[in-house]
Amino acid sequence: MTTPRRRTLRLRRPLRRAIERGHPWIYDRALGAVDATAGEVVAIADDRGPFATAFVDPARPLRARVLALDPELAVDRAWAAERARLAASHRRLPPELAATDAVRAIHGENDGLPGLTIDVYAGVAVVVFDGGAAAAFWRPRLDAVLDGVRAGGLAITGRWLRPTRGDGGGGSGDDVPALVPIHEGPARFAVDVRHGQKTGFFLDQRANRARVGALCGGASVLNLCAYTGGFSVWAGLGGARQVTSVDLAPRAIAQAEAHWRDNGLPLAAHTGETADVFAFLDRAVAARRRWDVVIADPPSFAPSEAARPRALAAYGRLAAAALAVTTPGGLLVLASCSSHVHDADLRELLATAAGQRPLQVVESRGAAADHPTCPGFPEGRYLDLLICAA
Repeated sequence: MTTPRRRTLRLRRPLRRAIERGHPWIYDRALGAVDATAGEVVAIADDRGPFATAFVDPARPLRARVLALDPELAVDRAWAAERARLAASHRRLPPELAATDAVRAIHGENDGLPGLTIDVYAGVAVVVFDGGAAAAFWRPRLDAVLDGVRAGGLAITGRWLRPTRGDGGGGSGDDVPALVPIHEGPARFAVDVRHGQKTGFFLDQRANRARVGALCGGASVLNLCAYTGGFSVWAGLGGARQVTSVDLAPRAIAQAEAHWRDNGLPLAAHTGETADVFAFLDRAVAARRRWDVVIADPPSFAPSEAARPRALAAYGRLAAAALAVTTPGGLLVLASCSSHVHDADLRELLATAAGQRPLQVVESRGAAADHPTCPGFPEGRYLDLLICAA
């Protein structure tokens, strides 16, 4: 039985150099309409002939994701396992990862496995497919990927597949605990792998949590968009005298308070507030309340390039309000988790928010070490965090 010859799609734009330099995305304007099924493997060609293998998503603007610079590569189980093994083996390099049992094992395009994210929480692998086409491509290869992660040195004892965007369904997988206990050095957390945001926790901020926590000794701290209190716990462990965690989700605040207790921190030193962050800040400004350290780590305001102008306005409003409640001589920590809003954008917004108030960026940081980036794929560097002396 012969293998059917794969379909070849010809580029309408000169993208060969960008793809060969490591950029894995091909948009609809470069391919046009695609007569193929979601997740189908195709060859990518230009006027010089075929030069890459990709899988396609005919229904989305991101029309194809490049898998390899070989138009005839067999993207079989052996290929998937080896890609995953290599990615997992790199997680043994950064020293910070030896102090935690929660690691991003597969970081999508940046690990050469586009559309696939796998975080491992104390042995529980939480799998996220970026859309239906990624799910269609990766589901038949998932066992091989997980075998590769194990071969790369990361233990996996169970799996949980998060719902795929747009399918309207729930998660599936093994009978994993609703809350999986993990640690980041001295910090202890319980991750809701079934229903929590993203994969349940934000591993990309791990090193930033520890760094900011180390700056909070004796300080009053305000953690905005706190989610389950990651920055709050680290601030407490760093010696903060009082921490306020604010999030719109009651369940997140309840878990932030549980995390505070579970880390043996003084109960009177933490306050959880269920509130819209902007409304909370408006009230705080009116009441002239201030904190020594203010942390603003909002969800992505810019899920697409089209949303960028609106997102910049939201980040600007947040920066101005957060700065207004930061004690003179204190610290403002501002983060963006959108690849469409960059370090330079945050600096420009902070300059506008500060006006004539002295403000210095003392540190510029990105994602944790288990979130590698490819130099030819700038969109892969999505997290920016600025620590500012106010």
